[in-house]
Amino acid sequence: MDAPWRQVAAGRGRARGRATAVPLSGNGVPFGGAGGGRAKGSGGAVSSGPGPGGAAALAPAGRGQRSAGGEAPQPPGARGEDGSELMSQKKFEEIKKSNQAAARKLLEEHCSSSSEEEGDEDLEGKQGKIVANTFTTYTTHTDGDIHELERTKQYLNEAFQAGAMTCLICIASVKRNQAVWSCSGCFCIFHMPCIQKWAKDSQFLVSSVTDDDFGKKDYPWPCPKCRFEYKRSETPSRYYCYCGKVEDPPLDPWLVPHSCGQVCEREFKPSCGHKCLLLCHPGPCPPCPKMVTTTCYCKKAKPIPRRCSAKQWSCQLPCGRKLLCGHHKCENPCHAGNCQPCPRVSRQKCVCGKKVAERSCASPVWHCDQVCGKTLPCGNHTCEQVCHVGACGECPRSGKRSCPCQKSKFSLPCTEDVPTCGDSCDKILECGIHRCSQRCHRGPCETCRQEVEKQCRCGKHTKRMPCHKPYLCETKCVKMRDCQKHQCRRKAVAIHVQKR
Repeated sequence: MDAPWRQVAAGRGRARGRATAVPLSGNGVPFGGAGGGRAKGSGGAVSSGPGPGGAAALAPAGRGQRSAGGEAPQPPGARGEDGSELMSQKKFEEIKKSNQAAARKLLEEHCSSSSEEEGDEDLEGKQGKIVANTFTTYTTHTDGDIHELERTKQYLNEAFQAGAMTCLICIASVKRNQAVWSCSGCFCIFHMPCIQKWAKDSQFLVSSVTDDDFGKKDYPWPCPKCRFEYKRSETPSRYYCYCGKVEDPPLDPWLVPHSCGQVCEREFKPSCGHKCLLLCHPGPCPPCPKMVTTTCYCKKAKPIPRRCSAKQWSCQLPCGRKLLCGHHKCENPCHAGNCQPCPRVSRQKCVCGKKVAERSCASPVWHCDQVCGKTLPCGNHTCEQVCHVGACGECPRSGKRSCPCQKSKFSLPCTEDVPTCGDSCDKILECGIHRCSQRCHRGPCETCRQEVEKQCRCGKHTKRMPCHKPYLCETKCVKMRDCQKHQCRRKAVAIHVQKR
């Protein structure tokens, strides 16, 4: 049985009322001669040829037309009726649409195919051309050097290899015709529906921990691989290419999958003021290849042109910057950052300047154990602080001073003592329960002598006695010793005396 695109549609003649299929030879000419041997009333022959979608299409031979095999035109009497000609044209259009749909489906399957397609030598050469075109703008700035592109090249190769790009959420391969999302932290690629569901579920789980703030706070969601956190507003909702310029990038077999083919132009990290020169690509951007004029770390050498990604350099001459000790200079070769601590030893004064000792220059600030003794601004007293940094401050007896019970304040010269106010002291005593009943006085308060009802340590007896005294009964202790075999059997009074 011949293929559908080999079938021939015959028109209905005037003498007979049905269509007849005419077999064709290899060159498209009906068997039986170029023009003879036709039955009376037979329809016009149909030519076969390639259709618009890569498949063969059929077309009826009209009046004054020649068949694909060079058949002579039919006389006017051999043409079918007008209605038959319209039906043939309608049938031709249906077959044409069917072939075009089949061709499109074949193209999609070809672009999303897996290992069998990737192993062909033609496709490997094609992949090499695509990668080379992606790196062209970059390599023109590096004179063809692709040493810094190894990491990005690895991501590109994985984008072409079947099964190399796997969604870590559904554990399925990422195909070229599927919408994807790429993490900006680890550059891992996920299916768009998968990452959207992941973000939604993550936010729900975190917000449902407590019922109070459920659905109220803007909780972040993490990347499934690197745990880089994204805000709720950063949840992906549309499919973009790697550089983010084109939404829903079209499927092009001559471009890197999921890329738009335009220059990336993302900011380099760390930022240097330049933008990526590669075409839209997966993975991290390579180091900046631009040429800049820069000097060394210590600024002694003349500026020279260098790559922007390696613009920091050392002239290897001694640094010469003054160290923190203030006496010596840095002898290390030209370096980045702060100089190391001074390794030498020298005689250093203490903070108050009274003592001098051999100390490391790396720690020149040190304190002696003597009281400062400097005269205060009042002129009557001296500083009582131990060797300290900075000014001694005002005299602690100047300004308003409080009486011993802290209830009244007096403005007196620093040479006069603050008198007592005559009110009750009312400070909390050592027992932590009662207050001092004496008048405002200097020095510590007396012991609490109020009688209270106390309970002994074992809790078996109670007795009224002064608050400051503990109550120890004569009962022997029945608690178990550390061995957990014998009782203590000692009196609380004996324990108290032994402790004293």
